[in-house]
Amino acid sequence: MSPRLAKVFCSCLLAMTCTIAPGKAGANPAEGADVERTLAIVELRTGETADPLTNKYLAEIISAFRDQNRVNMILVDGKTTADKVRKNRDQVPSAITAETKAALADARKKGNDLLDNADFPGAIKGLTGAEAKYRAAMGAPGADDKLREEYLDVLAQLATAHVAAGDKGAAAEVFRTVITTFGLKAKVTDDNYRPDVVELFKAEVKKVEKMPKGSVEVASQPAGARIILGGNDRGASPMTVSDLIPGTYGVRLQSGAMSSMLHRVKVDGGATAKVTFDIAFESHLALEDDHVGLMYTDMKTAEARIQADAVSAGKDIEANLVCAVGVVDGKLVSYLVDVSGDRIVRYANDVKVPKVGISKRAVNTVLVTILGETADKNVVEGPIQPPAKSAWYNSKPGLVASGVAVIGLGIGLAFASYLNRDAITVYSCADPSLPCSNKDPVKNAKAVADFKSSIESKGVMSGVGLGLGALAAAAAGYFFYAESQKSADGGPVTLYQGVPGVNHPVQVILPPVRLDAVGVRFVAQ
Repeated sequence: MSPRLAKVFCSCLLAMTCTIAPGKAGANPAEGADVERTLAIVELRTGETADPLTNKYLAEIISAFRDQNRVNMILVDGKTTADKVRKNRDQVPSAITAETKAALADARKKGNDLLDNADFPGAIKGLTGAEAKYRAAMGAPGADDKLREEYLDVLAQLATAHVAAGDKGAAAEVFRTVITTFGLKAKVTDDNYRPDVVELFKAEVKKVEKMPKGSVEVASQPAGARIILGGNDRGASPMTVSDLIPGTYGVRLQSGAMSSMLHRVKVDGGATAKVTFDIAFESHLALEDDHVGLMYTDMKTAEARIQADAVSAGKDIEANLVCAVGVVDGKLVSYLVDVSGDRIVRYANDVKVPKVGISKRAVNTVLVTILGETADKNVVEGPIQPPAKSAWYNSKPGLVASGVAVIGLGIGLAFASYLNRDAITVYSCADPSLPCSNKDPVKNAKAVADFKSSIESKGVMSGVGLGLGALAAAAAGYFFYAESQKSADGGPVTLYQGVPGVNHPVQVILPPVRLDAVGVRFVAQ
């Protein structure tokens, strides 16, 4: 091969290598690419608080995973997981309870004590933590004027700590939050705070007054959620909230029973900040200081949402895989979700655990769910299979209602047949073909009255029978439907909303029968 040809060949080979390598590195991490896979373990719970055993099992699982991790998978620690998911959003308490108030007061006191002792770095850290707790509590039901006063004090003390530490720029940022939360006339006066801190606040107010207003553009999934900005309802998403003083605002969305986290949005003068909410995901998030949880009302809801929520959490964490683990109803449940592939890889949701102690078998099952190296009958390949449904004919109430419906409709139709005769003739002659000569007006009138009475009673019986049969048939349909929604092992029933006689009463109307339109001819004896 000539030197020139060899040079061209090497150039082509190098070009091919450069083209292929990025594709290999960018392959699906869950499919065994060269890039090491990253795993985040999050807590799974049904209810606002997790089962006490969940944290114990998580500690054992993480320890065992580190010992048995033979695939060089990188485990994202809990603090990093929480910080990445938290970003600029806070968990809003469901209510301001006595326990919540005590925790807020304790955080505030610790920060103030550090400030009084001239531990300015410690005070900044403590008061920053207290400020985050108060900011989240301000969006909760039950937040009152006393809570607002305490929050203002925490912010002012945090600004004081920054000034004492020589960072007036950070103090000015804190005062921007004071202005956007409490207005230009917030009570930061010499009566409570250092004169140099008060002067800095007044200077920031003058600066903000001269700045152009800003806006925040709010979008959400789903659309139509109520936008709560600064504690006030500003309309439905998507929309742009304008005429805002530059600074940091707390924004959250409410859509029916779903509520988002509280987002911290910085608005600059003359600019529009943009924020997008995934309300369904955020309504299931539970953020703690050192870990992330996914919170559901029951396992049926968890199974319906776990894939989407784990994928959203994984994207925030920047992890390839997310494993949700928790003790629910006496069972250790685990789901491994491939974030980039948007799929459930494996899951185990039927591993019973004791109420005391740690089950090594259950821990190993979770490891198999994550690593997939050995067989385990409790571990199932994804996606989640819907539970087997009960057969409709297993409903005893439905069968009883069906029997009542058959009897009622049978009676109603039997009596209705008398109402639908084309003609009913009463003869007093031995030979109907011959004209009758003996016509007694009294007997004739009595025969007519008796016949009308008979028709009326039969009409009532027909109406009762048909009405009862229709109601019973509707009830039977509801019972059969409810039974078909049960799991084969007698799980929870999803109630049908159109229950006859409850939400949508069934009304049976029988058409009136005109006696003179039936074609009846009377001949008295």
